[in-house]
Amino acid sequence: MLETPTTVDPQAPSPVAFRLRLIRVVVGVMFAALVARLVVLQIVTGPGSQVAATANYIRTIYTPAPRGEILDRNGNVLVGNVEVPVVTVNRQVVSHNPAEVASLALLDGEPVSAMQAAINNNQYSPYSPVTVMINPTPEQMLYLQEHPGSFPGVNVSTQPEPYYTKLGDAAANILGYVGQITASEYKVLAPKGYQPDAQIGQTGLEAEYESVLAGKPGVEKVAVDAAGNVVSVISSTPPVPGDNIRLSIDGKVQQAASAALAQEIAIKRTEIDSDGSGKFRATGGAVVVEDPSNGKILAMASYPTFNPSWFVGGISAAHYKALTSPSSGSPLENRAISGQYFPGSTFKLVTATAGLESGVITANSYFDDVGGGITVDGHFFANDAHQSFGEVDLKFALTVSDDAFFYNIGGSLYTNPAKYGVNFFQKVAGEYGFGRYTGVDLPGEGAGYVLTPAEKAKLHAQDPTAYPFGNYYVGDAIESAIGQDDVAVTPLQLANAYSAFANGGTLWTPSLVLDAQTASGKVVADYSPVKLGNSPPLTPLDHQTMVQGYLGVTTNPLGTAYYSFGATNYPIQVGGKTGTAQPVSGIPHTSPLYKQYTSVFTSFAPASAPKYVVDCFISQAGYGASAAAPVVRQVYDVLFHQPILPTPLSGV
Repeated sequence: MLETPTTVDPQAPSPVAFRLRLIRVVVGVMFAALVARLVVLQIVTGPGSQVAATANYIRTIYTPAPRGEILDRNGNVLVGNVEVPVVTVNRQVVSHNPAEVASLALLDGEPVSAMQAAINNNQYSPYSPVTVMINPTPEQMLYLQEHPGSFPGVNVSTQPEPYYTKLGDAAANILGYVGQITASEYKVLAPKGYQPDAQIGQTGLEAEYESVLAGKPGVEKVAVDAAGNVVSVISSTPPVPGDNIRLSIDGKVQQAASAALAQEIAIKRTEIDSDGSGKFRATGGAVVVEDPSNGKILAMASYPTFNPSWFVGGISAAHYKALTSPSSGSPLENRAISGQYFPGSTFKLVTATAGLESGVITANSYFDDVGGGITVDGHFFANDAHQSFGEVDLKFALTVSDDAFFYNIGGSLYTNPAKYGVNFFQKVAGEYGFGRYTGVDLPGEGAGYVLTPAEKAKLHAQDPTAYPFGNYYVGDAIESAIGQDDVAVTPLQLANAYSAFANGGTLWTPSLVLDAQTASGKVVADYSPVKLGNSPPLTPLDHQTMVQGYLGVTTNPLGTAYYSFGATNYPIQVGGKTGTAQPVSGIPHTSPLYKQYTSVFTSFAPASAPKYVVDCFISQAGYGASAAAPVVRQVYDVLFHQPILPTPLSGV
């Protein structure tokens, strides 16, 4: 059968033409997608991508700023800055070369592991130079400079470090020291621009005025290649030094107070205590010199002390152990603000004021001390050595420190709350600033205490071991009246209270800084005196009677500090009060728990128009007249430009 021929429509598209059209459509769609993607990349995400790319090769390096200097009131440098040589390494280069790390360790005389740890210190930015040697010897620096090929990435340069003058060494406990910022500190200070490797004030004024003393670090932006090597510097801003602070401290008075305290403690340790316990232990002490007109501190010494230079560049393990071992005597403690002591008879300031204000006594009333003490509820409270003074008024009672006179005031106030008010004695003590913080511009201050019956019961309930007696009896009130048992003060609190008495009633917030200045001397901040409150009001007659009693302490042959002042015809009238406090009673002298008397002396001079208040505490050093008073005498020698005795009047 013959096939029928196929008929072709001339209008139908050919297969080749159809494929070409399909290809054109696909290519068009792909091109449109490509254009859309380019639009997104160039316009929408382009700026962000550019920032990310830039961040991949720009690094920021911070240069530490010199800290502000600390000056005394006369402009003498206590803590300054000095450029010291340092050896730094480029971590990107050195960390990958174990042989070079070993050579550096050998040159520095330390284990390879220690050198590697220093290089790997993560508190440094990866691109900042890492300091591995501070103050290298000239021989070490010369060796590095003569062998650059053996130490790629190692550089000898300088960096600012604090230095302490002799005057600064005498003030170590108030100046404090600087150390590397910790992780917890960095978390708090990072928003203020601090870097992970910053050096900050850790104690004392260095810590209290960190925001003033710290400068602004220099900032350098550098470009690095893919391997992390710096190829160019993009921008550089130099560091800005911190501001200086000028203290109220007089460097020469500070030096004299520190030296006199250390000298007296050394002497006491050679003397035998008459109580049968052997030589005086004289474990430590403090001196405070205050201007009663404004609360500014002219000197604040604490013993034992420390060498602040040990902390520069990081303290060594050996030095840290020497400062913190149990036998060190806690040299890092500022006893002037944190030491809490029984004040002994110096607390009769409070008792006398409370007696006058309440009406228990008057300026001219007498108490008959015929038995060398008083008997209350069958218990005899004795004067020192059971000495009896007969008819005693307030002036004479202060001069000879007659305990019975003040026992009577304390007992009367406690046993007649309806007449005098509950806790009247404690209220008066609080008005003098005892039992609360003074607010001094130093960290670590203690508050002391003047316990009320309720507070004593609460402390006993919380910690029966530390406070074994929870009840408060009339005997407690009697002992508190002479600064024993339920009373503890800091040397600063005592000086501040006597300053308020000396100036007529203004209780200042003690402070150590006068102003902040730029390096050129321009004052940028003024730290004016701040009033804390008013001490208890005294009539002119009452005040003058007490002043005469305090003056008798140093000028009357029966006065308890006569041998340090009146016996040598001291030309300056000094009003003072000795204190001899027994820290622990009822323990045999041979027991390790037994503590010898705390020696205390507080004073103001000239007595008629006081310019200075000076006090001294020495733990386990005996009577206030024989240890603390001679120290205060030597401080006044410097304050009033008197000839300084070759040795203190010790052992009286």
